[in-house]
Amino acid sequence: MNSITANELKRNGVAGIERVMSQSHESSVMIDVRGKTKYVILSADEFNQYREYQLDLAISEAEVSLANGNYSTIDDIDNYAETLEKEISNGI
Repeated sequence: MNSITANELKRNGVAGIERVMSQSHESSVMIDVRGKTKYVILSADEFNQYREYQLDLAISEAEVSLANGNYSTIDDIDNYAETLEKEISNGI
């Protein structure tokens, strides 16, 4: 994956990103800040593919949990937010 420094990005803006992307057939660029990769810029198509992958993974995980009976039902909708906060704080 090609990279661009934060200073190059500051000087050249989007033109610098496009230049780096055009130098390779990859549609992503890493941004290095003080010598370390800190950000990644993706093309819109690549970002959408990544989001689709994340959603497919979440659906698969939910289907496995459902098949294994690893779920609960909401019995008290009025106190659901409080219950959810407790589960989150307990790492459930």
